[in-house]
Amino acid sequence: MDYIKRKKSYEKIDYKMCAFMILITLFTGCHQQNKLYSFETKKIDDQVILILKNTSNKPIDLSLKDQKIKCLPVNKETAFIFKKEEFKDTYYDEIKAKESTQYQEYNNFDVDRITDISLQQLNECIKKTKNDKKKCYGEVIVFFYQNKDLVDIQKHDFILKGKEKVIAFESSNGWDDTKVIENIYVKK
Repeated sequence: MDYIKRKKSYEKIDYKMCAFMILITLFTGCHQQNKLYSFETKKIDDQVILILKNTSNKPIDLSLKDQKIKCLPVNKETAFIFKKEEFKDTYYDEIKAKESTQYQEYNNFDVDRITDISLQQLNECIKKTKNDKKKCYGEVIVFFYQNKDLVDIQKHDFILKGKEKVIAFESSNGWDDTKVIENIYVKK
């Protein structure tokens, strides 16, 4: 008799555990479904930078306040940049992400990069490899590193109407390494 009572008691616990696990799965499953991106926050000088990465399997559009990022490719990063005094913790919940349907990646371009660490300058020339008439849109983000620590980040949005576009970056912070990300897209 005692065995039967214990068995029923364990069954109740099992049912409760199963219900609890189902609720957790539903909650986290729905939560992850809405999260097409991951992010990290960096504070550099008087700026707060949200670095976002597309973790979905399709290009996505992102927006926060008046900043918009179109057609971020899979596994690529981008950044929202704010002045420290303008940034609010509520912004994390205000990021909007959706699958990109009006834009597509543009891959027919070459990049020439001239780096002069002594002058803390970087110039990037983006050139179309094909002589097409498409108007391209894009962003270039440069991450500047000193001893593997991020010391500066700069971003330029651009429209590429002709064959090439030269973008210059100059950092007041000393750096010894850079990571540059280009995101170029066209309207479908």
